Amino acid sequence: MLTARCQIFRLRNVAVFFAVGAFVAALACSNTPEPSLAPEPAPPAPAPVPIIPTQPDEPTTYSVGIFEEPDTRNYWNYLAGPGGSVWTGFVLDGVATSLYGYSHQRFDWIPILADGFPSELVKESIGGQEFWTSQINLKRGAAWSDGKEITADDFVFVVNTALEMELGGDFSVTVDPDFVDHVEALDAQTLKVYFKAMDEDGNPQLPGLSVWQFGLAFAPILPKHYWEPVVASAKQAGDIDAQQKALFGHVPENEPTAGGFVFSKWEAGAFYEYEKAPNWFREGTVITQYSNGAYQEDAPGTDYDITFYGQPVGEKTLEMTLGPHVDSEIFNIYGSQDAAILALANGDIDYVFNPLGFGKGFQDKINSTPDLTVVTNPANSIRYLGFNVRKEPFDSREFRQAVAILIDKEFVTDTILQGTAFPIYSMVPKGNLAWHQPDVVKYGFGLTRSERMEQAVALLKSAGFTYEVEPVMSEDGNFVDVQGKGLRGPGGELVPELEILTPSAGYDPLRSTFAIWIERWLNDAGIPARAKLTGFGVIVDTLFSENVEEELDMWIFGWSLSLFPSYLEEYFHSDNIGAGSEVNWGGYSNPSYDELAEALLQEQTIEGARAKVFELQQFLAEELPYVTLFSPPMIDAYRPTKLDFPYTESLGGIQFWNGLQRTVHIE
Repeated sequence: MLTARCQIFRLRNVAVFFAVGAFVAALACSNTPEPSLAPEPAPPAPAPVPIIPTQPDEPTTYSVGIFEEPDTRNYWNYLAGPGGSVWTGFVLDGVATSLYGYSHQRFDWIPILADGFPSELVKESIGGQEFWTSQINLKRGAAWSDGKEITADDFVFVVNTALEMELGGDFSVTVDPDFVDHVEALDAQTLKVYFKAMDEDGNPQLPGLSVWQFGLAFAPILPKHYWEPVVASAKQAGDIDAQQKALFGHVPENEPTAGGFVFSKWEAGAFYEYEKAPNWFREGTVITQYSNGAYQEDAPGTDYDITFYGQPVGEKTLEMTLGPHVDSEIFNIYGSQDAAILALANGDIDYVFNPLGFGKGFQDKINSTPDLTVVTNPANSIRYLGFNVRKEPFDSREFRQAVAILIDKEFVTDTILQGTAFPIYSMVPKGNLAWHQPDVVKYGFGLTRSERMEQAVALLKSAGFTYEVEPVMSEDGNFVDVQGKGLRGPGGELVPELEILTPSAGYDPLRSTFAIWIERWLNDAGIPARAKLTGFGVIVDTLFSENVEEELDMWIFGWSLSLFPSYLEEYFHSDNIGAGSEVNWGGYSNPSYDELAEALLQEQTIEGARAKVFELQQFLAEELPYVTLFSPPMIDAYRPTKLDFPYTESLGGIQFWNGLQRTVHIE
């Protein structure tokens, strides 16, 4: 998953990237019966039984659609080079593995290749240099698709290559050169990681969860025995740029994989095909999740039955068996969204990957096809109204709270947008069950129009704002009889017309709709505001302008979020105020918040981090440097008469899990 810093790296290209943790393969054991101590008399020969030939089961294929060509089959190119498109991510899911990953639906941190959780960080001094170190055990019996064992050397090889070849993109996020010094294989199943205990300026630093547990521990693992000669050859190409280009240009042939499938064929413009791998050790693993938070895996034929996060008792929220349950998987490539949807409607494919969302016309087409269904889930992203808190009147917390009260999120999402967006009140969407704080303060929630106006005006007046004409509601409380006029700040200055920058309807009708209603509600309350619907690039240029402090009032923007919410520090810490690459565009600065956010980045335990994340969410919900507005929908369309998914409700939807290839059943 991408952190906020990685997203900003790609912001100007407005590209969508997915990095979903893959799984590993292993060998199963068989039991041999003990021999008898004495031979038994031979039974009489049975009467001959006629042999009735049986037909083998028909091979099953998971047939899906994508509507752009993948860029590459090279995983290094995908994560660090120019081949990092969302379409490449869909087809390369399962090539690599990782030490840890996320649980389905709930996003708990769980071992994949690792055998249990890592040891606590300890400080060691080696050769006069101090390191933070930790050890991890790996599962025995895990193998690549060619049968060779997956070992600690594979992980060491990938990390060393990323550091030595200065790989950027997602590699620079998981293998952060500011923290990661090196890794070492103590033996085939034991890793030791070494983090720098001092930054480049000689200041002490501690690798927190975002650097270690949700950073390096998620680094992709690729087969050393296949890629080592390729990397060695690339290193002879010249300077770093030439070396990277040589590595990214390699076209894998017969590459071992670790995710249940192996590459079969790619016919450009037509299809990309995988076949089921014969030796994925997670195949047959039964996963059970409980309402009390417990997570359980039962892996037949192995010693790796595990239970985490509580006792496996009470209501089961999810129970499924890992496959793959299909013999092959085909990504059919279409030249446009229209062609892919038509293929779905005609029965040529059973599921379509659709990161762009469905317009109403496409939804009507799908809904009119009897054997298709649409599932809508919130995306792991937010849309928000931001304030430039460095200038009046946005520097007043009561002013920001009054604006939040006036915005009726449910009215817009449910009535105007007909349920095509999800109202949110926290910086961590509620679908991110492991980290969402459900009890943050929710300004305006459940209030009538009249109650919203009354509370907003009272808040403004309590902060020293005054009116020449106060707003007056109608007798029934449903609309404004008299708009507020002449609002003045605590210093007596007239509040000028305030600009709300937002993308136009052509780019995002959801955000533009919110902007129009926010403009109306603010003006009703006597807050002069004008929604400026403009190009996405215009907003980006304003946010990155050297004059952002003077030019910016309010803006409606969005973030795609990482599952581990380290972005709570990146978006709002005072160190991130400024023009250029910094992302705290509104200039929010609060020493108490900074201290808590820094503590989150250094936190070593899941429990400690969750407590801090909950506190940060509550802090932001009260301070409101942003008013969170909604989460956009993630819409999946598939054929339920053919496909049986273990679940369809999840943050990011079926697409977030790359179509649930390893768990779907073909009817």
